Amino acid sequence: MRKIAVAGCLIICVLLLPGCWDKAELTDRSFILGLAIDKADNGMVDLTVQIYKPIHSGGSEGKQGGGDISYINVQTKGETMFDGIRDITLHVGRKGQWSHLKAIIVEDQVVQIYPVGDVLDFFYRDHEARLSSSFFISQGKAAQYLEIKPLIEKTVSQQLIQITEYSNRHNYKTTDTSLLDLFLGLRSQTGISLVPYITKKDGEKGAELMANGMAVLKKGKWQGIVSPQDTRMIHMLLNQYKGGIIRVPCETGSDSKGARDNSLEVLSFHSKLKPQIEGETVNLQVFVQFSGAMGEMKCTKLKTPEDEKKFAAAAAQTVEESLRKTLNQMKQKKLDLIGLGDRIYRKDPALWKRWKRNWEERFADTQFDVKVKVEIKNSGTAIPKPLSTDK
Repeated sequence: MRKIAVAGCLIICVLLLPGCWDKAELTDRSFILGLAIDKADNGMVDLTVQIYKPIHSGGSEGKQGGGDISYINVQTKGETMFDGIRDITLHVGRKGQWSHLKAIIVEDQVVQIYPVGDVLDFFYRDHEARLSSSFFISQGKAAQYLEIKPLIEKTVSQQLIQITEYSNRHNYKTTDTSLLDLFLGLRSQTGISLVPYITKKDGEKGAELMANGMAVLKKGKWQGIVSPQDTRMIHMLLNQYKGGIIRVPCETGSDSKGARDNSLEVLSFHSKLKPQIEGETVNLQVFVQFSGAMGEMKCTKLKTPEDEKKFAAAAAQTVEESLRKTLNQMKQKKLDLIGLGDRIYRKDPALWKRWKRNWEERFADTQFDVKVKVEIKNSGTAIPKPLSTDK
């Protein structure tokens, strides 16, 4: 009798818990890969979403299926972000699925008017959105970038991610910022966020997009852009620089007239920022150490240990001058792009509480002491001199 009662209870549980009561078929969803946000008239927002379009893999009429466009772009408009998002169903007849969102592009004029936190509030609350989605600011209308045909990848959204990801590994002339990184910057003590800044240019086969330095946001509002060269220096100061190419000018009076700069490939890199607080002032010591190998030798010879030391000193001086130039530009603009204020907060919260209100002025008065040490590993070839040199 007891076994029958247990079996009856199990049957009732099975009937009350069917597996498909809240099912969501793939054909009911539109998988969104990219989003562009632009300023519209009357305080409204223009949205352009890039949606995955299923295609046949077999192809037809002599065409390969892989050559077909695998996405469509849909434009909506709303008084709020959520309002515009819900109107996607009016165009495609499917509910938007945000779990596959790769890239969010925002027009530069939008963040000049509205704090980016207000613009993206939906994505920090919705359960489908992923904080790993990449964030970009565009020069001009963001929607036009989703119309550009990708050079290699299937979609522009994926192309953007590849550009920023691999630029961060090889030349550091832009940055890679996710929604999580953006949020952490907004909530930091200085409120500074550095995000990729994208532009476009005319190529042989139409418009091409490219990453062009970084955009600076403070408390979510536009502050300007950072050039690709200064972007590299900021990565160095933040100890995010892992490898790349450093150009070392030829010596004055070199016998190679008109020669271009030498190129030094960075093999390993380490930097350290050490703030020194003295009363009501702060001084920052910057220590940089890296090793490299010759990538291009135009006007330098490394035949002796003295030659290597001389070239290493020239490379160190080049990097030191570039770092000082970038730091001085930050002081002039009163923008703490290296998180010095956050370091002081972690070191002495009580002191930071007094300094936070006028931190921009204090940062502009900060003195920097930069020291760079370089080690040359090898000349990259068996010939320690330019190939065009006979002597």
